[in-house]
Amino acid sequence: MTRHTTRTARTAAGRALVVAALAAAGAVAPVGARMAYAVASPAGTAVATQVRSGTPAGAVAQAAPRVAVLATARNVSPHGPYTTTSDQCAGCHRAHTAKSSALLVDTAPQSKLCFTCHDGTGSSLNVAAQYTDPSVKTNDPTTSSYYQHDISKPTAHILASGDEFGGVFNRHTECSDCHDPHQGSLVNAAGSPTGTPWTPSGRLSGTSGVAVTYSGPGAPSAYTFLDGGTQPITAEYQLCFKCHSGFTQLLPHDPAHPSTDMLDAATEFNPASTSFHPVLAPGTNQTAAMTASLAGDSPYKLWNFTVGSTVRCTNCHASAITMAGTTSHPATNTPTADSDLPTHASSFRGVLIQNYQDRVLKTAADPYTASDFALCYLCHTDSPFTADSGVAATNFTKGGKSLHYLHVSNIRGIGTPGTSIDQAAAGDGNALCAECHFRIHSTATTAAQDARLISFAPNVTAVSGSPVWTATATGGSCALVCHGTDHQSVTYGP
Repeated sequence: MTRHTTRTARTAAGRALVVAALAAAGAVAPVGARMAYAVASPAGTAVATQVRSGTPAGAVAQAAPRVAVLATARNVSPHGPYTTTSDQCAGCHRAHTAKSSALLVDTAPQSKLCFTCHDGTGSSLNVAAQYTDPSVKTNDPTTSSYYQHDISKPTAHILASGDEFGGVFNRHTECSDCHDPHQGSLVNAAGSPTGTPWTPSGRLSGTSGVAVTYSGPGAPSAYTFLDGGTQPITAEYQLCFKCHSGFTQLLPHDPAHPSTDMLDAATEFNPASTSFHPVLAPGTNQTAAMTASLAGDSPYKLWNFTVGSTVRCTNCHASAITMAGTTSHPATNTPTADSDLPTHASSFRGVLIQNYQDRVLKTAADPYTASDFALCYLCHTDSPFTADSGVAATNFTKGGKSLHYLHVSNIRGIGTPGTSIDQAAAGDGNALCAECHFRIHSTATTAAQDARLISFAPNVTAVSGSPVWTATATGGSCALVCHGTDHQSVTYGP
């Protein structure tokens, strides 16, 4: 028997085995199918899913798929694991007729190949739909990147295991910059009860990232590129830092519009800063009010963190989740903090999972709207913002009343017209969270007046010098002008 006939016989036998497995699972292999692979059912049993079918549902199979994976509970992905006798590689690669880098069968960008399955026809993970959602603003090339990690343009990307971002301006987002197609799994991210950073999910297995070393306050002292192979990433944020830190060259700042600045995330989340959202370490606000804020409810509540928790970048930056009116997300569809939270595209600027109004101030006619601050309410209770009496979950009180409620609900018609948060003294409507918490990642300083994420927006002007806020154990004092009101050493607290 020749080598060719031996290989043909082996392949025919393998196909017969797959057909038998498909039949046992109650499925048929459609004519012209590009690939069939196994997926595990919720009960742990195996079923088969056909990919790229050219035959109507219910038609009788006349030929087995060209490439297949035996339907077993262990083998749940067409991406591997592979054996030396497998021909699965040919589903994505060609040795002699490749059309783009990494010997891929399709032309660049990589998403063109990935979407042959991840468009809902070959995988239940329909990524293409996230990019074609009409609510995602993709038409204007000057702003579309605010709403998506754009994977539609061919780039100079080669392999994610190579350092393509370190110290250079080479911004791009090919699929494999975040995903290694040979190693991905469905394992969820994991947090730690000791408050250490969240581990990456299995969907990020094998991808490269950046480790950061701090020697104290201020900017990081060193970055280390992690190739994803011999040096895997051990925390989810390390993938984000590959593009969103001082490890690479960031977009230039516009002095006239600080609200648009792209900041160094590694510097922002330095645990030596006075205050920060707890990505690398638990936050510094350990007060009873913060405990109550995180424990309370809101119309948008998704995550149940504590003052000792750390959070994932993707708890805020992920594809938008649709809420059911003004009530919490339906229980049957509610993600948990460790869920698959893809950062592909969102209808909210900044690839945010929910809305956060921060650049455009309210006018005198605009009432309080919870949806303006939905992002905050994913974790924090809304009680201090909806009633004078909601004082348990805030230290911003005076005379037993919530000053958060006063500022976001009851100061319309005071101040100077103007809706740009970058315009000094602008604002005659209700306040936004961003006017006092201008840098939402952190204050990125060690100054005492920058505790509790207090950093004032450009529209807030100083009584003298610069905006001043001084913290106490349960309150503080202000010396600034905001919405036309002179806060000359105004104190607050119980």
